[in-house]
Amino acid sequence: MAHTETGDSGTIRFPKMEPVHRPEWASPLTVGVQAREFLSALPEKPTREVLSALARDPKVVAILGSHPLGRLELSGRVPNPTWNGSYRPVSGDLVVNPFRPPGSYGKKFHHPALGSVSEAGRTLPEAMQRSLYHEIGHHVLCAAGPEAERQVRNLFRSGRAMPVSIRAGKDAVEHFSESFSAYRFEQSFADRDPEGYHMVEAILQLAGKK
Repeated sequence: MAHTETGDSGTIRFPKMEPVHRPEWASPLTVGVQAREFLSALPEKPTREVLSALARDPKVVAILGSHPLGRLELSGRVPNPTWNGSYRPVSGDLVVNPFRPPGSYGKKFHHPALGSVSEAGRTLPEAMQRSLYHEIGHHVLCAAGPEAERQVRNLFRSGRAMPVSIRAGKDAVEHFSESFSAYRFEQSFADRDPEGYHMVEAILQLAGKK
């Protein structure tokens, strides 16, 4: 049986393992409904903990029911080992990387040098939840269609957006995905980036109608 490893500082790190098909651990998602496949390189408890964020978000689960992911995976199989996650629009495949250093989370949301919303996760599982939502944000934007992407790009070009992280300031699509994660996890997001908050609500509504 695999166990989590704890470093000298008490920070939890997951042992590197190969991902295995775990449809029975995918709740609240159902393999074949919200995702074509589900694989995890983690033990059962942290796997379920990461996905538990979706259990409190029936709106997003419903959108995934209408616009399923391809392969959803909790593993280190990302294009670059330093990435927290990845998403492929053509296939809908989504990967969240559990094998990240302690310095990549546990930061303050309002810190001016915050690299990503994921870095404001208090624990590794919460940081992974935030990365999961960032990547789902890409998927939701694709599901919402070209008009949604046009709105996202117009807002970013307008200068009215107030990106909540360095990554959010990179481009319009990253601004949306970072805002999507902040919308789910940060109560102060509406005050921090009001236009970004309303953008997420509008795109969720569009995606929910398709």
